[in-house]
Amino acid sequence: MTDVDPPGRPAEEGRAHGVQRGKVLVVGLDGVRFDRLTRSPSSMVPVLHGLMAAGAHGTSLLPYGEVDGQAEGGPSTSMAYTDSGPGWSSVLTGVWPDRHGVTGNDFTGADYSRYPDFLSRAVTARPGLRTAAAVSWPDLVHRGTLGPAIGRRVLHDGEAEGYEGADRLVADTAAHWLTDGDPDAVFVYFGATDEAGHATGSLSPAYDHALLGTDAHLGRLLDAIAARRSQPGRGDERWTVLVTTDHGHLDTGGHGGDTRAEREVFVILAEPGVPGGTRLDTPRLIDLAPTVLDRLGVPIDPAWGLQGRILPRSC
Repeated sequence: MTDVDPPGRPAEEGRAHGVQRGKVLVVGLDGVRFDRLTRSPSSMVPVLHGLMAAGAHGTSLLPYGEVDGQAEGGPSTSMAYTDSGPGWSSVLTGVWPDRHGVTGNDFTGADYSRYPDFLSRAVTARPGLRTAAAVSWPDLVHRGTLGPAIGRRVLHDGEAEGYEGADRLVADTAAHWLTDGDPDAVFVYFGATDEAGHATGSLSPAYDHALLGTDAHLGRLLDAIAARRSQPGRGDERWTVLVTTDHGHLDTGGHGGDTRAEREVFVILAEPGVPGGTRLDTPRLIDLAPTVLDRLGVPIDPAWGLQGRILPRSC
């Protein structure tokens, strides 16, 4: 996909004087182990460390990931593997695999018509919103996880081009939108960390290198948001930034099972009013979708069946 025009705002959409416009950036880092972030020196991942210090963060364990895909007597969510298909489906839809239907990377049983991604929900509820997604994992577009209602969907194919280069193009695209456009909600996905974890393990220099590169990409996006504050007509923007992962990795690489290294996920939340260094109380992947909708001013309809909770504005 080559649609990289920056999302704009319809000229007819106004706003009350003095009212802050809620905008959201969600950044997905595939296969990142939280303990690798916290144990690594801040010089290796300075942006992520800085974001955690300035905002709020916390961890939780995925409720699925049994090695054989089944847990006798356990929750129905345990039918899923700790893979990217279920993980990003849970992040984007706000429900667990027992509802969105994705239990592995084959996406068999996906029910995105009933449980669409949060960008699609937002723009359906408020057609004037400008939504965009830039990703390097093809399945997020080809399998329908990111729906066609989204204003801009750009794929730089990490499977074909390699994730290091594709992620760089994803960062270029998203930074262009944030600098020259006026998006309301943006989802960005980087996959190089997962690729490195599979290739050489999550304790390897290659994994560190991928983390450093991803951290730099995130820094570019945060810098673009910060630069908006001094631009005419943008001083009233209130940006919420959420960063998360879909699963962890074994020391030797790989995932899909039920070890803590594979099941532990994290959420980082940064926005005006959140005290620096605050700990979130066991944030879950399904909490991102309702939080995004809340920050965009989209009321949560109980009929949607979302399982997540809205993360507090001041923790």
